[in-house]
Amino acid sequence: MDSLASYAIGVLVFIVAIQAAAIVTLLIRETQHRRADRTLRESEERFRRIVEGVPVMIWTARPDTTLDYLNSTCEEFTGLPMEKLLNEGWLDAVHPEDLDRCLGTYGPAIEARARFLMEYRVRRADGAYRWLLATGVPKYGPDGGFTGYIGSDIDITERRNAEDLTRESKAALEVSHREIQQLAGRLIEAQDAERARIARDLHDDVSQQLAGLSIALSGLEHRMAALGISQELQGDLRALHDRTTVLAQSVRHLSHDLHPTVLQHTGLVAALTSQCAEVERLYGTASSCSAEGDFGSLAPEAKLCLYRIAQEALRNVIAHAGASRADVRLLHTGDHAELTIADDGSGFDVTRPPKRRRGLGLVSIAERVRFAGGTLSITAEVGKGTCVHVRIPANGLVRSDGRPGA
Repeated sequence: MDSLASYAIGVLVFIVAIQAAAIVTLLIRETQHRRADRTLRESEERFRRIVEGVPVMIWTARPDTTLDYLNSTCEEFTGLPMEKLLNEGWLDAVHPEDLDRCLGTYGPAIEARARFLMEYRVRRADGAYRWLLATGVPKYGPDGGFTGYIGSDIDITERRNAEDLTRESKAALEVSHREIQQLAGRLIEAQDAERARIARDLHDDVSQQLAGLSIALSGLEHRMAALGISQELQGDLRALHDRTTVLAQSVRHLSHDLHPTVLQHTGLVAALTSQCAEVERLYGTASSCSAEGDFGSLAPEAKLCLYRIAQEALRNVIAHAGASRADVRLLHTGDHAELTIADDGSGFDVTRPPKRRRGLGLVSIAERVRFAGGTLSITAEVGKGTCVHVRIPANGLVRSDGRPGA
């Protein structure tokens, strides 16, 4: 009996010990839970204080997209109480023009559980609409389950205003640039028209008067010889006649330079061949012109454009390049005509801004090419010459202002 009693007492003691251990374990767990809850509450309280204190609108949303929390900054910004902002009440403050776009971004993003960014306008407490940048990210519970969204809104009105001003300034600059380009094109047209008018005046008036003066001087010279006037006076008259003849030739050359009639009568190739021969005769720079293709079918404005570009390029060669040779090459293929002027002169560094006197010639060429709706490329190397290559539409030129060439 003593053994049985001892056994029973031992079992009882063991059970009591187990119960005591369980109670202690439960007490420890309860203490840990309470501590964890207290820590969590403290953490949430710290987070709430931080969220309530930042000058950024913070919000959280349920999985069904309705808002369940907004910080006090949201109330201060909108001037609306919390109860009018929660759930879907915040939509009343969204600008009517932005509402559909806002919902079209916000709703699908939450359904897809994807991060989103959107810009929209919200009515501020003073009634003015301000641009906000909203950012939202999905949030998940301890078990990994989707619990909704947390997001923030910041006022970006000043940035948007600055962007609008920049866009307006850029648009105004582009309009101004187009107007300047169109003006440059019209100036080219006016310049060509004025050149043609002056050339006609020189040919029809001045040249004719100089020719008449030359004939009169020649007749007077014969009459003076018949009357036995002194040889010295006859010599002066002869010198005056010669100077008149030279002046008449200069006027003819000037008239031809202003408005090349040979371009109309004999064509572009002959006109440029004549121009090259003139350069070689007057300046000693060996010049040649070669052509491949039918240039008789080119539109008149295309011929004039190519002629003026070659003329300007050859002037640059004479004035700046110090070249011993310059070659002009024409090519007509398909719907485009190409012109190349290459020299063996001093060249220049294309990576640096050109000198003003050289640059004006290149600017004139570039403007003509742009006005004709073509392309221009210039290759050069110091001491190894320059090559100007132009490609323009052969017929029906379309200028950069969108109007067809005339």
